[in-house]
Amino acid sequence: RLASPYIPFTICPSAHQPPCSAMGCSASKTAAAEVMQPAVRRQVNGTTPADSTVLAVKESHKAEQTVGEEQPHHHVKVSIVGVSGLCGSGGEGARSDVVITAEIPGKPDTKSSTPIVSGIARKKTSTDHPTVEIEFSFQTELKGWVATDKILFTVLDHASGAVLGRAAVPQAMVQACYEGDLALTDGGAGYTPFLQVKMAREQIFVETVHEVTDALAAGFQILSAEAKQLLEVETKRMQEVKKALEVIKDDARATLETATEAKDVAVDAVEEGFHGVKESISEAVLEVEETKGHVCLWC
Repeated sequence: RLASPYIPFTICPSAHQPPCSAMGCSASKTAAAEVMQPAVRRQVNGTTPADSTVLAVKESHKAEQTVGEEQPHHHVKVSIVGVSGLCGSGGEGARSDVVITAEIPGKPDTKSSTPIVSGIARKKTSTDHPTVEIEFSFQTELKGWVATDKILFTVLDHASGAVLGRAAVPQAMVQACYEGDLALTDGGAGYTPFLQVKMAREQIFVETVHEVTDALAAGFQILSAEAKQLLEVETKRMQEVKKALEVIKDDARATLETATEAKDVAVDAVEEGFHGVKESISEAVLEVEETKGHVCLWC
């Protein structure tokens, strides 16, 4: 099996392993019953097999209690660094192209796939089946994981689409951020493939989101109240300005009317004086003509 810095563990063997006929493998074999808690071969992240069993029971009980309640959402970061022990697509020396998918069951929008990775089938001993081992590096992020979710890994032959192995990681192992070898089921009779993975999660607290939402709502209310108060003050000020403009307008109108009346009086006085002077001049001219130049000194 592929040498790896990760510590191997076995998870969730299924109740039935179909034949890998498309990949040139022998007939399938039937397992007993699905094992819900993975068997940890060695201590992983400070957790012994007994601790892992207790953790799984606690997490399962916790998940039952939280059904129907709003649960924290997480972003699970998944790294896949290799796969080993795969049933090859032909005999020894044949090349196999595979794709690995990771997803949260029941949430199809979380599904993520690796690029096509390739390996050559090799025998470790003369009596072994030829198996494929591939080293590569792939990272992805599964969003929206909650404490009742599993993470499903599936290894597929790129050419035929045949399943070369799958593993369902229970919530307890995701919670513990396990890293190591996942024993794949449905790998074909006589084959025990492994997938090397590492998982980490980042929690998005629903409570924190609610607190932020409430704070924003309160902030908007404060801003709305201040804006309303400012609007009222500005409205009152505009009303006062409008009243002042009305007073100025009225004063200007009264001044204009007074000026118009004064103008009319002045025009009338000028016209009246003009007519008086004109009549006086006319009378003087007439008298000069009648007296033929002999005007009375008094005139």
